[in-house]
Amino acid sequence: MTFLQNCIAENKRDQALEYIHQICTDIDNSCVIKYCKNEALNLILSSYADQAKESGIDVRISVTATNFTRFQITDLCSLFANALENAIHACEKIPTSEKRYITLKVFEKNDRICINIANNYIQNPVFENEIPTSHEANHGIGVRSMISVVEKYHGVYGFFTENKEFRFQASL
Repeated sequence: MTFLQNCIAENKRDQALEYIHQICTDIDNSCVIKYCKNEALNLILSSYADQAKESGIDVRISVTATNFTRFQITDLCSLFANALENAIHACEKIPTSEKRYITLKVFEKNDRICINIANNYIQNPVFENEIPTSHEANHGIGVRSMISVVEKYHGVYGFFTENKEFRFQASL
């Protein structure tokens, strides 16, 4: 999503279309796992789980939440796509000889959707005002997009690190 945003902002239509075509091909070639009753969310989670597995990352996804009706599907897709894309990116920097993992848990508590995504990392993330930042080209937009979605639904979020594990938690 971040890449598409940048392509559109920089008027690189052909690159954006090529990326969309590649995503559609990847989705067509992947097995869609039914994590929940929301088909769009199943597509996003399955697609990113496949990408992670192709990179040698152990992925564990648990979705027990059932009520996503109050969320716009574009918001859900943006939130999960950006979170998983960031987790994959961090794990890919870990040497393949070491264990790489991503865990995602989505559950309901007190009529709210709770999200907990964790991944290991080798390169310490940089935080500014408790928000992870990146000075790499085309990075950092995804985190801002995630925050925007959580805030749109009057939620709360946090980014944490401990023992070489990065966690994003949100309740919305």
